[in-house]
Amino acid sequence: MLEIKQWLARPRGIQTRFFLTQALFVATFMTMLGVALFINQRQSMEKRLAQDTQALTQFLFDKGNASSGFLARIAPQGILSYDYLLLEGYVEELSSDSDILYVVIFNPAGVPLTHFLKLKEPYFQQFGKSIKQSDFLSVLTKARNDPGLLVVRRPIEYEGVNLGVVEIALSRTRITHRAQELSRNLEIEIQRIAVITASLIVISLVVLLLLIEGIFRRTVVSPIQSLMSWMSRLQGGDLNARAPILHKDEIGLLAQSFNHMADELQSQLNKIEEQRCKFKETRDYLANILDNSADMMATTGLDGRMVEFNTASERTLGFSRAEVIGKPSSMIYQDCAELDRLYGVVYQGQPVQNAETRLTCKNGKIIDVEVTLSPLRDNAGMLIGAICIGRDVTLSKALRNELIQSEKMASIGQVASWITHQIRNYLGRILMNAAILHPQTIEGGVYKAHQDMLVAINEMDRMVTDLLDYSRTLKLHFAPLNLNASLASLLEPIYKEISEKITVEHNFAPDLPQVYADVFKLEQALNNVLKNAVEAMVNGGKLSVSTAVGPKEGFITVEIQDTGEGIASEDIQSVLRPFFTTKQKGTGLGMAMASRIVEAHGGEVQLKSQVGVGTSVIFILPISRRKNRNE
Repeated sequence: MLEIKQWLARPRGIQTRFFLTQALFVATFMTMLGVALFINQRQSMEKRLAQDTQALTQFLFDKGNASSGFLARIAPQGILSYDYLLLEGYVEELSSDSDILYVVIFNPAGVPLTHFLKLKEPYFQQFGKSIKQSDFLSVLTKARNDPGLLVVRRPIEYEGVNLGVVEIALSRTRITHRAQELSRNLEIEIQRIAVITASLIVISLVVLLLLIEGIFRRTVVSPIQSLMSWMSRLQGGDLNARAPILHKDEIGLLAQSFNHMADELQSQLNKIEEQRCKFKETRDYLANILDNSADMMATTGLDGRMVEFNTASERTLGFSRAEVIGKPSSMIYQDCAELDRLYGVVYQGQPVQNAETRLTCKNGKIIDVEVTLSPLRDNAGMLIGAICIGRDVTLSKALRNELIQSEKMASIGQVASWITHQIRNYLGRILMNAAILHPQTIEGGVYKAHQDMLVAINEMDRMVTDLLDYSRTLKLHFAPLNLNASLASLLEPIYKEISEKITVEHNFAPDLPQVYADVFKLEQALNNVLKNAVEAMVNGGKLSVSTAVGPKEGFITVEIQDTGEGIASEDIQSVLRPFFTTKQKGTGLGMAMASRIVEAHGGEVQLKSQVGVGTSVIFILPISRRKNRNE
């Protein structure tokens, strides 16, 4: 049952639906026609049966009338002559007819004069093998009332005188048997006619359905399928597909409409293709402008989410386009309040020019950016977002700050140079007077105080000299220098000054090439680092000095490492700045001066330090002369 429901629920094509509809209609019509023919034929056969039965009944009635009339005409001869044997012969002669069951002649008083009963007939078997004389009248009474018998009475008259009555009973069995036989034949005939009619109906139905299906397929289904195949070709991209118009009917009009639609579609697609090519050229042109721009360019929607992100933005911020498209722009802005303020101005329809803000790169680095924001509108002039053009000004801002700082330092240097020059003059006079006041004896507190004063004056003179040297503009005098030999000569006085708690190791590269440098300045830088290393190891330790070729072609490396107290991580970036020191005594100019000298040679200084482990200072110097960034 479920399979039948599923089959009925399955979608059908127009041919199947038409075929099923026609089959149902024709089957219903042919069935009704067959039933009508069957009923008509049955009524005809039943009418014929009734006519045959009536004819037999009339025949039997006529026979009874004829027999009774014959006996009534000849019976007066026997009755008048009292010749009952003659009457009995007449009765017996009539009873020889198979349809006659009994013949009785009554006198006018109703008393039987003679009779003849066919006791062997099945009708009389119900009364026994013989009928008594006393039961004769009761048997006749029952026979007269029996619908299965046809009783005919005819009066016997002679010259107007009633001589009695002739009564003849004829059996209807023959009629019944004949009627039953006719009924059986009728049923057989009706069944045969019904089978023939049903067969003819089925054959006619099949032939008619096949004929209708063939005509429908040829005139409707096949043209529609052909049109569908042309539609499929058009749907598949064949714009030249056109359906042939075979007939000027509805399907022909449909094919004509399809061809017209295909022509319009091809025309529209050609226009769309032309517009697409123009749009692609414009889009590619704008995309090239966007991607080849050196400045960062991005667009956002009214919801603040990123819509476009050019190559310069990817290169500067480190985010790929796929990582930011559809994300809120606040993910790259450092100050969200500044972001809201800038975009609030833009969303009011006003541009923002040359505003400085800070952006966050993918690696967490924060850069300074100068941005210009403008409202972005559609063709109808409606505001749809904002376009932002930005430029990384981190380096230029740092250079600007450095230039300002340099200018400040230059001003401070000029002032410091004048002050140190004046201090130095006064220190010279103090030193001369201290020499005049030199005590004659080395014993006592006066001599010790005099010596402490001389040490303080010399220390102050050294500090003034360092400050004066740092404030002056570096002028390098390049010459070939053997760094291994220079380091060895710088270590000789250190060997004499250090305590037994400090050991010195050196590992000089034997193939170290000569460098082109200012010998005095570079040795000053190296000596400053060596002194700091020794001073850092108050409780003893190990001083290691090494040279090597590298780390890249055209450069050499000098590393000075101590095992002193080390430098805190937060102070590493400040060590190379002027006037920064972690020592109780010191100007904070030694490392700053060393860094300045190395950078003036086109090299760089690297610091590695760990508290409680020690510090490593690395000079990376070019072999040949290189211009530094200040030249």
